[in-house]
Amino acid sequence: MTDPVLAFIDAVAEDPQINLHSLVVRDPSGVQVEAYWGPYAPDDRQLVYSVSKTIMATAAGFALAEGLVGLDDRVVDLIGTPFPVDGRRRELTFHHLLSMTTGHDLDTLDFATDARNDLATQFWRTEPQTPPGSRHVYNNGASWAVGEVVRKVTGQSLLDYLRPRLLDPLGIEITWDLDGRGKELGFSGAHLTTGALAAIGQLYASGGRWQGRQVLPEGWTTLVSTQHAETNEPDHEWNHGYGYQVWLSREGFRLDGAYGQYALVLPDTETVIAITSAQPVTSQPVLDLVWEHLVLGLGQPASTERAERLASLALRAPKDSGAYGSWQHAGAVPVRPSLAIGVDQLHLPDIADLAVTRTHDGFVVTFALEGKPVRLTTAGSWRRQPLRTGGLDVPVALAAGVTRRAGVRLRLCITDTPHVLLVDLDDRGAGLAWQTPPLHMATFADLAAQ
Repeated sequence: MTDPVLAFIDAVAEDPQINLHSLVVRDPSGVQVEAYWGPYAPDDRQLVYSVSKTIMATAAGFALAEGLVGLDDRVVDLIGTPFPVDGRRRELTFHHLLSMTTGHDLDTLDFATDARNDLATQFWRTEPQTPPGSRHVYNNGASWAVGEVVRKVTGQSLLDYLRPRLLDPLGIEITWDLDGRGKELGFSGAHLTTGALAAIGQLYASGGRWQGRQVLPEGWTTLVSTQHAETNEPDHEWNHGYGYQVWLSREGFRLDGAYGQYALVLPDTETVIAITSAQPVTSQPVLDLVWEHLVLGLGQPASTERAERLASLALRAPKDSGAYGSWQHAGAVPVRPSLAIGVDQLHLPDIADLAVTRTHDGFVVTFALEGKPVRLTTAGSWRRQPLRTGGLDVPVALAAGVTRRAGVRLRLCITDTPHVLLVDLDDRGAGLAWQTPPLHMATFADLAAQ
């Protein structure tokens, strides 16, 4: 019998557009599968993007259960507005925010901008084009407002409110990227280990119970996973409906973050499949493989070769001809879109004066980042090390190789995130591009889990 986990790993390896970083499968008896593609490791607190929405919605569930807010409460009464609003904006309720049925045509936040912008003004400036409750449009602004409501009615930050209710009972930690006011983004920005992600998914898969204790409010998991809106998205995985800050799935529902950060919650078997990854165009292929191999293979015994295979997984590193040399580029390193075809390049780092030398020990890479010197090394394959910038040690991993055309190819993985920077230096000069670009972080220091 084919091992479903190895069948999944083999299928993933055959698709160059799929970049898996970690996989954890667990049920009430514990972790059944745990795998990391080097340089990612179990202790990495990866940025999970919109999975943050479900974690934030969990705080909303506690606030509802404690009577601090009601689903029919008007948002203008809960958080106020930076300027007078009228019309449909005054009709928005907490339910409309949680279900993303605000009536807007488009997202009310410009998600690809610096998150330090005035998010309240962004959210409130647009009148809904149709009546609230009439339809679903994915809306980061609605999720931002959920977090704002929770902060206002509890008088606490999201993390302070969640710690005794969610984090401590599960024995996990989360850090959260902050907006310009020093408050958690809410709609994005949570950093946590894949094990912690799987634990939260397990809690939801088991109806809110954890090790025999009811942690989530009674009925909250049902309310979250009820279809509150129909959906109409380009990829069919997102067309099963929307609950409260979760996407409904072929079975169960899904915590879902940009580029492929997932916890697939399967209540019928009380199982969760947690994944971190980076797909530059669409995550539909990886989800198809999850359903084809992992979900259908739940409960099948592990093969004798599984442990060895799982221990040897790694991200693709540059191929290497083995040639020695040195390469230099003076001045700013420009974007080279051909390195990541079809990917919009956002928040490119300010890198200049790039120099690479290959010695008998490996590669030495130096450059200026935002005007400050940086020195990194690698033997070729992924080497983890800190990159000092903005007063922080950002955890990164570097891989390098020499091409047959005698150019050098660098890959810089920021291990607190799904993001890898691609850098080439050859007879055409230097160029860089993100394999997947950061969506709301403007500097390298912003990428670190803090």
